[in-house]
Amino acid sequence: MKALGIDLGTTSIAAVVYDAAASRVLWWQSQPHGAQLPADHPLASLQDAVRMFALAERMVEAGLAEHPDVAAIGVTGQMHGVVYLDAKLDPVSPLFTWQDGRAGEAAEAGETFAARLSRLTGTPVHPGYGLATHAWLLHHGLVPQGARRLATLPDAFAARLAGCSRPRAHASLAHSMGGFDLANGAFAAEGLQASGIDLGLLPEVAPDLAVLGEHRGIPVAVALGDHQASFLGAVGAAEGGVLVNIGTGAQVSVCVRGRPELPPGAELRPFLGDLYLATVATLAGGAAYALVAAFFDRVVRLYGIESPRSAYEVLDEAIAAWRQSGGGPFPRVRPTFFGSRWGDGGARVEGWTASGMTPEAFAWGVLRGVAEELHEGYGRLAPRASEGAGALAGAGNALRVNRHLRDAVEAVFGHPVRLAPHPEEAAQGAARWAAMAVTA
Repeated sequence: MKALGIDLGTTSIAAVVYDAAASRVLWWQSQPHGAQLPADHPLASLQDAVRMFALAERMVEAGLAEHPDVAAIGVTGQMHGVVYLDAKLDPVSPLFTWQDGRAGEAAEAGETFAARLSRLTGTPVHPGYGLATHAWLLHHGLVPQGARRLATLPDAFAARLAGCSRPRAHASLAHSMGGFDLANGAFAAEGLQASGIDLGLLPEVAPDLAVLGEHRGIPVAVALGDHQASFLGAVGAAEGGVLVNIGTGAQVSVCVRGRPELPPGAELRPFLGDLYLATVATLAGGAAYALVAAFFDRVVRLYGIESPRSAYEVLDEAIAAWRQSGGGPFPRVRPTFFGSRWGDGGARVEGWTASGMTPEAFAWGVLRGVAEELHEGYGRLAPRASEGAGALAGAGNALRVNRHLRDAVEAVFGHPVRLAPHPEEAAQGAARWAAMAVTA
């Protein structure tokens, strides 16, 4: 069976056609969507949902043109963020992404919007979670006119593709919005109502492997969160599997059965049946290194130089030469430039000595810091982790394209990183999910 999977990511959109019988990708396409929008609030993060939908629709049609015998369509994409839709499921707002931090502002008596929602629902809710962002917008009178539904981007796209009248969400994406009760598999209605949220805006929660409808006669499966899709694409649905995923953000996950108690800072995310992903997510993934590259690029521009080479390329070569010559002292960097799920302040640099005062030493320190923060999270999951695992599955564009980041992860974790055989792990996972749905 052939299945098409599409991933509406933070920086790009990708599609694959996957042969389930042969376990291989037959066709793929990926393109940056360039959908970031300017915002009038320093903590806001907005993207053009209409632009992203249009590009995703073109990619679906391109895949179907190449492989007209596709028998299932799967959708995944960035979690946590939300978009407002009208009665026809057309966007009436930008996408408010997972990087939107406004729910971290104080709502009342010093309690943030995210913390208030967490207290009222009894569920972990962080800034960037869609319903926390909605609470902030609601409080400030910024919910758009004509909004009839609220959904994650992949849920909205899947519903449009399948011709649904209302978005339906798998637990992976419903949970990512915040205020979702894992034990009951439903939104925490009483707490959400107490916070002033209209339950009629929320998507209906769909079961595992549900088929939403059809697109050109092809079944469309309920969308799956990109974290779960990446795990499925890179590891499969295997208890005890471990995945390090570094894209714009980063997370380390262990597949567990049932709903075990986890330590503070760790999160249990729905996956498939009674399988869950015990996860620690950080905000210091590829976005942290992108800041470093942008910093050095700006330094060059301040000298009035327009370099034809990217800062990434120059830093890659400089780090390679520095390491080949034996390296040397480098600073320990806590790369929490965007904050932390655990409430840390800004980034910290320690132990930076005069002999290590070079761009390549600092850049390597940031890469090691990304790996160390993930490893710290992995330590929180240690009671659930596979003891003595010989390899880590790796996914995410940042981990795949940056050899130094892979080396840093391997050095910090003490195990080799086994990359998935195809770069678009999330899109491949969505395709596998869809194939499972139509044969369930």
